[in-house]
Amino acid sequence: MRHMCRNNVGLNDLLANLAAYDAHLCNLQQPVLKELAMPNSKTLWRQETILQILRQKGAINVRELSTILGVSGWTIRRDLSELEKIQQIRRTHGRVELINGKAEQLEFDAQQNAEAKRAIGIATARLLKSHQVIVLGAGTTTTQVALALRGRTDISIMTNALNIALELSREPGIRVTCAGGDVHGDYFTLTGPVTERTLRAHYYDVAVVGVSGIDIAAGLTVNSHLNAVIIDVMLQHANRKIVVADSSKFGVISYASLAPLSSVDIIVTERMPDRAFQEHLRAVSTELVVAQQD
Repeated sequence: MRHMCRNNVGLNDLLANLAAYDAHLCNLQQPVLKELAMPNSKTLWRQETILQILRQKGAINVRELSTILGVSGWTIRRDLSELEKIQQIRRTHGRVELINGKAEQLEFDAQQNAEAKRAIGIATARLLKSHQVIVLGAGTTTTQVALALRGRTDISIMTNALNIALELSREPGIRVTCAGGDVHGDYFTLTGPVTERTLRAHYYDVAVVGVSGIDIAAGLTVNSHLNAVIIDVMLQHANRKIVVADSSKFGVISYASLAPLSSVDIIVTERMPDRAFQEHLRAVSTELVVAQQD
């Protein structure tokens, strides 16, 4: 297993990384990334920074947050209102905290719809063949895909998830490459310019990624603009694109826009969505695979 990682342990490092990444985004030309370089990119950067600070601290005083970011209280309150609307944060008596708190986010999410995610992982693994190069995104459902691949042979995996790389590192028939980048401990995820450069340097037979929301109008959405950029690269560089998502993600719009439903080949879930979703997916030629639960 090859990996090159740097853990963001300090708040100053976090702010510096996000500022550098914001400047990096402005030089990119891909359609999805253009949205991040538009005039509202400073707002998006601040909101992303707020979420990253809260993932480190769990909760913070609104006035302190305003000081850290160097903006007015009015600006911070506007950003917090936007984040509150999409249920990312909660404000109480001058303080702000993440909805799901600070600790063990991956473990917490893994417990939600665990059986469904396990079934999705098994069904998705059956779609993957020997001699393929697969890029596997971070997340609890994609982790179940990785677990279902144990024992397979002649498969190459590129991933930006530390836990997935560790899970598969002892599998003699699976070659694992871990993309470098900045470590986010709440999801064991690697993001940032180093991760992006590594992913862009390769092409893949299949991309398997998770999302936070699937909506007919909004398309695929995720919980972070940094994650959206990384997943977008994975999808761009893959011949076949698979999204894995349990049924709770349908009808949900999360924080960051990723791609329209027509941009992926297959969505694997554990329960048939309602007729409107079925008809739309059929119309845009996106296959729907429903995993069988035990």
